[in-house]
This record gives sequence, structure tokens and C-alpha cells, in this order.
Amino acid sequence: MTDGYAKLKEQIAKMSQDEISAPFEFVSDPKKCGVRWQYDKCLRDLLIHLYEWQVLMREFVQNIRDGHQRDYLPDEYRKNYHEMDKMLVEKHQQTPLEEATRLLDETHNEMLSLAESFTEEELFTKGFYKCTYTTTMAAYFVSVTSSPYSQAVKLLKTHQKQFAKGKK
Repeated sequence: MTDGYAKLKEQIAKMSQDEISAPFEFVSDPKKCGVRWQYDKCLRDLLIHLYEWQVLMREFVQNIRDGHQRDYLPDEYRKNYHEMDKMLVEKHQQTPLEEATRLLDETHNEMLSLAESFTEEELFTKGFYKCTYTTTMAAYFVSVTSSPYSQAVKLLKTHQKQFAKGKK
């Protein structure tokens, strides 16, 4: 989890201020960005998207600890979580990039602490918790940290390439 986040932060640090400010041009092409990311139109949206999925994970863990084993996704979005992605990004259109960065830093650190608070058995036993069904709690943590961090780095590299092409 920490390696992926470090790579994401490194990729952002490599971006010029113009690249950071420029809107993503590939979001209308799901082949380039993937359906999950189609609502992320700029770096802030991307970071907020990562943050909000980690907030869902925090709530998922809290529900488990409170004895309420509910599904990870809210009921209204279980069948169409892309609508939720859209809503999460729209909710933060007034959030400044600096705040989005701070929020993601906080939840990333929280994900590390939460993951460490589980035993190996809790993390790696499929279906240990009824609400994880046939997967592991560790897989849930990967799905909100390592995997999306890696995808985010690829998206940012694509953005930088397209930005460079547009300047020629």
C-alpha cells in the first residue's frame, strides 16, 4: 500500500503546474481511462475519487467493528457504482486541490492503520467476515489503495503524454 502511494506522490511531483491545472482529455474514452475513472476530469477529481472510496472503506470497517456486517457499497449504488463515482466527484467540485491532497493523505494513513489493526487471520481468510463473502479483507484494502494508486499513476502518465502532444 505504501509503495503505490509513494509512486502516486512521485508522479504528481513530476507534473508541471500547467499539467496539474489542465483538464484530463481522455475521460471520454473508457479504453484510455476505464469506466471507473470517467468522471475524473482533473487531478483534484482523481484524488477526491481515491479519498471517497477510502472513506467507504473506513465506514465498512467501522460497521464490522460495530457488529453490523453490511456490504461495502451503499444499497442505492450496489448495482451501479459508476453512478456513485459520479456523485462522489460532483460533491467535491468546490474542493481545492490542496484540500483534496490533504484528505487523501489522511485517509491513506488511516487505511494503513486500519489494515494493521486486523489479525492475519482476519485479513487473509476468505469470508472471515460474512460481508466480505468469498474474498478477504486484505483484498478490500488493496481495492482502495494499491490497485487504484497504480491506475491513478497510469492515468496521470496518459494525461502528461496527451498534454505534451497538445503543446506541439
